[in-house]
Amino acid sequence: MTTPRASYGVAGPERGELLLDDGVVLVSDIYRPLGEGSFPVLLMRQPYGRAIASTLVLAHPSWYAAYGYIVVIQDVRGCGDSGGVFEAFVSELADGARTLEWAAALPGGNGKLGLYGFSYQAVTQYFAIAGKGSVRPDAIAPAMGSWMPRNDWAYEGNAFRLGLNVGWAAQMARLTAARREDTGTYSALGRTSDDAALRDLLVSRSDLSHLAKWVADETDYWDAVSPGVLLADDPLDIPVLHAGGWADFLLQGTWAADAAFRRKHPESSHLVIGPWAHAPWNRAAGAADMGSDAEFSIDRAQLAFFDFYLKGFGERPQSVRLFDMGRRCWISLANRPKVSEADFFLSSSGLGAAMLSDGRLLGESGGEMRDTFVHDPTRPTPLIGGHLGVPNGFVDRRGQDNRADVTVYTTPPFAVARFFAGEAAAEIEVETRSEEFDLCAALSLVSPSGEAKVLGTGYARLEGGRRFSTRIGLRPVCVTVPEGFALRLSLQGAGTPVFEIHPGDGPFASASEMARRPITISICHGGTTRSRLIMPEAPDNVA
Repeated sequence: MTTPRASYGVAGPERGELLLDDGVVLVSDIYRPLGEGSFPVLLMRQPYGRAIASTLVLAHPSWYAAYGYIVVIQDVRGCGDSGGVFEAFVSELADGARTLEWAAALPGGNGKLGLYGFSYQAVTQYFAIAGKGSVRPDAIAPAMGSWMPRNDWAYEGNAFRLGLNVGWAAQMARLTAARREDTGTYSALGRTSDDAALRDLLVSRSDLSHLAKWVADETDYWDAVSPGVLLADDPLDIPVLHAGGWADFLLQGTWAADAAFRRKHPESSHLVIGPWAHAPWNRAAGAADMGSDAEFSIDRAQLAFFDFYLKGFGERPQSVRLFDMGRRCWISLANRPKVSEADFFLSSSGLGAAMLSDGRLLGESGGEMRDTFVHDPTRPTPLIGGHLGVPNGFVDRRGQDNRADVTVYTTPPFAVARFFAGEAAAEIEVETRSEEFDLCAALSLVSPSGEAKVLGTGYARLEGGRRFSTRIGLRPVCVTVPEGFALRLSLQGAGTPVFEIHPGDGPFASASEMARRPITISICHGGTTRSRLIMPEAPDNVA
């Protein structure tokens, strides 16, 4: 992708202020191209201090201004220099809608308005539309945002994402404490390193953090802050470029948001998903380097997108551009591929946990058998790779698969390459006497040399005491399994440090560390049992 030479000098940042009806002032930095005429406006609303402006992953606002855009970076309510009190998501509808009206009327603007930004700054774009003000944006570019925050951000399989959520809540609470010059709270938050203890501290401080509401997990709260609910009846007739990463913890949000826009207006919906985790991007897949062929500039893609929809020049952007994790290259598609389910049934001689080579994934169900392992809370199984593991991304987990508290099932090497693109899942019949338990799944691409690179992971918190079947989502994937390579499904009873260690029988709050008990889990398969890995297979000619 080529980018035209920047033709403008840049002035700024100048300070912009928006006075809201309740007396709160929202403060912005405004960057302007130096030149004659009027220009489209690009707006980003973010909570970390406007000087940061998503530069963790995106180009500085001055870069966009140099290509002929007035760029506005606004501190949301209660953040940076803006007045009021910050509470995650709650004020973004009304404040966002009012900001659209203000930004569209800025001096020097030509009446065209685009929104862009990453992570929380992506979600503020949806909320600004849901605020139903008098101005709608002409194009938006949400990168790695949430569509249904309860299910794609706060929880996974009904298990609270402890480390992730506590880390972000503590970050926002420290920013709030710094604004208030509350050195005691700021220091206390920095001293508390245990995630569960930090969660309890933040839950007790509703004046400082949103975490109490996230832990309370009430439907009415989530409905009020979920773009997927708030925009369910919206025409979604706004050109959109969604950007995501296969190892991003918000990938489910990107995938669902693109599907919602694409159902109503496929011709103006555009999607880019790279190998990336939440950060960094470029050629990185979390802790792995995918090589020079993975390099891709989202900034250039966003500029071409805005040039087409806000300035009317250039070519219509590609509808779908995905990074194939197996071939390690980018592919362009006319739409999201239509897929069929490819089943790989679990099979073993009963030693799927004790031996790496015993568990198999086959094209048809074998004889009835079970693999039994024990979740020991004194030595919980860590989560490696994928969107939440440590390290994260497309990393090798074969050492993990050698543990006897992990059941492992691997296909024979593929005789011919096969292409999969879409949502993968595992359907598992499981038995345990524990009242509750956790089940963590990992999908890996296994090379002829034995490396098991993680393509995706999934997690579920389940009610036990019986034998039953459960489905664990393994998130969207895009992978060509080359000839000679294999797929692997690994199952374990914990995923530390991302999820709190399950204490065994009884609720979490009542179990001290020394009261935790082992949990015995049996993975049942074969016979009439349909334990299987479900892969979204696309036609050969798609890739």
